[in-house]
Amino acid sequence: MKIVNSEQIKQLDHMAMEEFFIPGIILMENAGVAVAHEILKSVKKKENKEVIIVCGLGNNGGDGFVAARHLFNKGIPVKVFIIGNPSDISGDAKINYDIIHKLEIDIQILVGVNNLKKFSEIIKTCSIIVDGIFGTGLKREIDGLIGEIIHTINESEKEVISIDIPSGISANNGAVYGTAVKADKTVVLALPKIGNLNYPGADYVGELILKDIGIPQKAIEKMQLNTNFITMDMVREIMPVRNRDTHKGSYGKAYIVAGSTGMTGAAILSCEAALKSGVGIIKMPVPQSLNTIMETRLTEVITVPLPEFKKGVVGIRDIEKILKTMEESNVMAIGPGSGRSRELEELLRNILEHTNKPMILDADALNSLANRKEFLNLIKCPTIMTPHVGEMARLTDLEIDYINNNRIAVATEFAKKWNVVVVLKGARTIVAGPKEEIFINTTGNPGMATAGSGDVLTGIVTGLVAQGIEPLKAAVAGVYIHGKAGDIAAEKFGEYGLVASDILKEIPFAIKEVVGR
Repeated sequence: MKIVNSEQIKQLDHMAMEEFFIPGIILMENAGVAVAHEILKSVKKKENKEVIIVCGLGNNGGDGFVAARHLFNKGIPVKVFIIGNPSDISGDAKINYDIIHKLEIDIQILVGVNNLKKFSEIIKTCSIIVDGIFGTGLKREIDGLIGEIIHTINESEKEVISIDIPSGISANNGAVYGTAVKADKTVVLALPKIGNLNYPGADYVGELILKDIGIPQKAIEKMQLNTNFITMDMVREIMPVRNRDTHKGSYGKAYIVAGSTGMTGAAILSCEAALKSGVGIIKMPVPQSLNTIMETRLTEVITVPLPEFKKGVVGIRDIEKILKTMEESNVMAIGPGSGRSRELEELLRNILEHTNKPMILDADALNSLANRKEFLNLIKCPTIMTPHVGEMARLTDLEIDYINNNRIAVATEFAKKWNVVVVLKGARTIVAGPKEEIFINTTGNPGMATAGSGDVLTGIVTGLVAQGIEPLKAAVAGVYIHGKAGDIAAEKFGEYGLVASDILKEIPFAIKEVVGR
């Protein structure tokens, strides 16, 4: 499913009107009807049926006027509060304002402190407040009277329904413009906006309800939008079919360089996650001193014990053996729990120079790249990088706050510059491809913010690439399945006590839910 920013939805509206001859008044009507439909669902559950709709002077307010008319015609007590002078309303919104004025719907004007006091008293008697103050075009800080109105709405303890996006949230990145409406539901029109999904804006949306308003699919296709919302249907299309007449070699061979003294758990989680994702065979080079631990825990993995220059660290003393066994595999993963060392840096350099196999770089492999940024120029194979925000800061020399406020832009620019797939982990993980393809994931929960969770993700993605899925699609499916497994685990154990091994156990059930078997 496509996702848009404020400029793109504006272009879509314009295209629908100018190229497909759909009048704006019809789009507004459809939007208002969709909003009214959702309000009615909530009203039916309440004894008190009174609804208050707070409208700005633009098209978001116009959608609210349409909703007010339809509620009024169904006998629902409705009051409309307009912030500002109605003489400043224009276009399609003005037509719909004139209609509700003619119908003698109760309209109140909010322009000063005295009106605000009256508003505060009146909303005490209603059941639902509808937020139609600002739409997707907002690009300034909110303060003064409007800020006070939003504060009053948030303190009302009433059910709040926002139209398209909660007022005060940037449609482009989810930033909060000083203050914002905290909605229980948001009726999102036509397509999701980035601000509906990105944090902190996503925290204000409540239940996201997507409604079609009649923008033609042909217009959406013509726009060639490159930002996508990862859905279960999308992932189902990506997952390979498992035929009856197959064997372990049919599902790929993975080579996972992971683990060191004190961090064998990362290697174990990565390998087991790859296995539970469906890979046929895994080989793992292991420091000789750790081989017994790995063989004991990883009974389904082939270990390749190697001599050590530094105890407990896979190094380059036997680089020929590593390169030989590596080339027998379909995909490599490097980094989970590998430890920071010169040995790993040199190993990574040698691998980058000698392989064209697909590669997943995580954790300490990313730290090695951050230390030796010249290695980025050596990447010539299809590569997926899975940084969290701290690792991304080290790779880019950008501040963490800047990355958090520009997650899509940072991931997209890095992916394009180095011709890699970037999985920027966090709440609403971003997957960015080298051709500026962007995917936003919405599975997952706060319980997954735990040690080892990223190692599980690396294993899932590795397992999918091994099965022949191209890297970008494997990353998209991997983050969704990872989050879905975490959600299933949270249902069982709650978020507070969730650990990475809980996520690991639920991978098969997450995949089963996606593919249906």
